[in-house]
Amino acid sequence: MTIKAIKDFVESLYIGEFAITEPSEIDIEAIAFEQQATVLEMPLSGCEAMIIGAGEKATITVNSASDSRRKRFSVGHELGHWFKDRGKVGNLCSHNDMENPSGISRHRENIANSYASELLVPTYLLKEHLAGSRLDLDLLSSIKSAFDTSFMMTLRRVITSDHYMGHFVIYRKDGSRYLFDKSSTLPGCFFPTNTAPEGSKIHDLILNGLKSSPSEVDGSVWCREDWADDATVHEHAFQYHDDMFISLVWWEDEEPIWQCVSSKEGL
Repeated sequence: MTIKAIKDFVESLYIGEFAITEPSEIDIEAIAFEQQATVLEMPLSGCEAMIIGAGEKATITVNSASDSRRKRFSVGHELGHWFKDRGKVGNLCSHNDMENPSGISRHRENIANSYASELLVPTYLLKEHLAGSRLDLDLLSSIKSAFDTSFMMTLRRVITSDHYMGHFVIYRKDGSRYLFDKSSTLPGCFFPTNTAPEGSKIHDLILNGLKSSPSEVDGSVWCREDWADDATVHEHAFQYHDDMFISLVWWEDEEPIWQCVSSKEGL
């Protein structure tokens, strides 16, 4: 199951059957019901959601203690299992399964997460919000509000949409990298380093407490090799939690990236 196949399926469902033209029209429980999956809420211990399927019908149970955005994502995630394995599903999905799947379940859970992301923030509607916009916190806040999604889900969705060539990275207060995600075609030499790089806005924020608005920095700061010595990159760094800091990094001029790709393909 490819990302394109998931996108095409959701687009057909939303445009062809539900005629959805605005984010506010996405009712994930109604969509589940139309797909013969009933959604229930009850206290769950050790998992965020579960789905039990029998023939062409299923019951999705979500943790009643979770917030509304987590519940919506959980329903979307379980629907992903239902769409892929209708008639033979019976899964318990923990918070970790949804956020950081691993082991033999990784592929299955990643597919379910891709379904959830596309169901909650369909590509054809997301494009309208991204067109002509700069990648910054204001944009993320706007999309988060419009689609009623969590900040982290919104952040991952925007970055992996491939509308921007770049990445987001979270560094701890000691400057060490916690995690990152990126556009699919970004080459390895442009991945964020294990520690906040000197000259970056996030380095100034973490080490010196210097806040800044979205701005440009020397492209070489965010490239491990010499492909971006004469380029510039956009960066917006801000504090996420007390001990976590996020930087949004994207290349408006993608020439250094494609030079890097072409060079490595020619090796």
